[in-house]
Amino acid sequence: TLAILAFGDKTTPLLRFDQWRDLPEPNRLPAAQQALNVLQPGWGGTHLGNAIQTASDLLEEDTTGAPKRIIVITDRQDGSRLEGLQGHDWPEGLRLTIQTIALKSPGNAGLQLAPGRGLDESGTRRVRVMNSSDATREQFRLAWLKPGQRASTNSVPVYVPAGQSRAVTAPHRPSGGDWRLALLGDAEEFDDSLFITPDIPEPIRIHYVGNDQTDDTEQMRFYLERVFSKTRQQHVTVLAHEPSGLTAQLAHPDDRLLILGETIPQEHIAKVRAFCESGHSVLLVLKDVSLSGTLTALAASGPVPLSEAEVNKYALLSQLDFEHPLLAPFNEPRFSDFTKIHFWKHRTLDPARLPGARVLARFDDGDPALLDLPIGRGHLFVLASGWHPADSQLALSSKFVPLLYSMMELGSPSGTFKAANLIGQPVTLPGEAKAARMVKGPAGPVKIPSGMNVFHAKQPGIYTLQGTRPATFAVNLSPHESRTDLLPMERLEGLKLPFAHKNTEMVAVAKKREQTLIDEQLEKGQKIWRWLIVAAILLVLLETWLGGWMWRRPAAGGASEGTA
Repeated sequence: TLAILAFGDKTTPLLRFDQWRDLPEPNRLPAAQQALNVLQPGWGGTHLGNAIQTASDLLEEDTTGAPKRIIVITDRQDGSRLEGLQGHDWPEGLRLTIQTIALKSPGNAGLQLAPGRGLDESGTRRVRVMNSSDATREQFRLAWLKPGQRASTNSVPVYVPAGQSRAVTAPHRPSGGDWRLALLGDAEEFDDSLFITPDIPEPIRIHYVGNDQTDDTEQMRFYLERVFSKTRQQHVTVLAHEPSGLTAQLAHPDDRLLILGETIPQEHIAKVRAFCESGHSVLLVLKDVSLSGTLTALAASGPVPLSEAEVNKYALLSQLDFEHPLLAPFNEPRFSDFTKIHFWKHRTLDPARLPGARVLARFDDGDPALLDLPIGRGHLFVLASGWHPADSQLALSSKFVPLLYSMMELGSPSGTFKAANLIGQPVTLPGEAKAARMVKGPAGPVKIPSGMNVFHAKQPGIYTLQGTRPATFAVNLSPHESRTDLLPMERLEGLKLPFAHKNTEMVAVAKKREQTLIDEQLEKGQKIWRWLIVAAILLVLLETWLGGWMWRRPAAGGASEGTA
């Protein structure tokens, strides 16, 4: 009985035991040959451990009593994954044989993102070039190439000795175009391309509701517009509105955060709540007690009365909840000190009137200073004091900017893609999956059914999630696949695999070990004879010196007597 399995990241049956048994005997070998002929190489990883375990489980289910044997045909690359083999309970009588297919040409270099490194402060990117231990080439070049392009005049040299790796700075990416970072000079090109999404700044819109003038230093808007700026990753725009001006707002895909500094009309409450429920952040700044009605309406609870607190000189923040995602960026000793921010005025409210609210910070008199009330998938943050000079020094504090940026990041309902997506690993798609979506990639568009938020790439490249605001992500080959050196049989033997007794490779390993022991013993013997020879030479030198010394001594004595 025969079964044929193909393996990469996953193990796929090409011919099952029951199919083999159901075929007439003359058709069995042609069927097996046909199953192998349709097999094509893919971009997935090499999970050797999963393949051997799957084959073992299939044999364990076989009740025919036939001998159980697994024959693995592989290039035995060092990057093969072996998880699950250590301590596995193998079926009784199982015998494993590994047939190694030798590579046509040894040596391979690979290109990958440097672990834990992205763009540095200057905007350049760090990558890693690794070279196999059996490599015959050490000189390479890095260059940005377009599809179909194989050479470039704008490249940087890279020297990587065999068996080593180097983290290097990639050349600056040209503007526009569908570029890939390529490693030139390597004979094996399958892992010489690195796909990186273009550095396109993300557009973000922040809405502020208030009657402030942009140049009024006594109001909150003046300081708010100086918090957010255009960077290489983000282009943030602050849009100011009067309380009655929210009618046509909060419907753009770039909207991220809404800040309320004034009482808003009742007809806009439902719109603001819907904005929050969809996953955005809303910050209600209680700069006076008149905002009690807006807080009550947004919270959809009973009345939440506000009163002006009695402050002796100034109030300080205390009892901050650094476990909350909003304050988590401050959860380090050098960032967690909020005691230098003075609050001249603040409003008092009872958090028990906001069911489900979480107090994130309190004033030193015990009154809540900052609360988070979840509404749907979003957050309604309530700040019990303003940041204008009449209320506090918050706008002048070093905590003000990162605090608002943290609120903005929590108001991203679509989420973001990981920087490093690999073949064989699912890519989590941001946004809602209520309807079917389309992902466009190197092999054409792929439809993602409704309700599904993961995508499995078949090959490396740049992919785009279609939608109101298309999102681009890159998928690359697993770094393990660049390790094409031969996997030592000693590593497999150390896993206690049930190798067949007549496994020629195991016999070769045993002979090699025996020869190594013999060589070591000979070398030790040679070391002993070496010391014996040195001792003999020293003895001859000593004897010669003593003989000369004894010969000169009587001669000197006779000369002295003749003179007397």
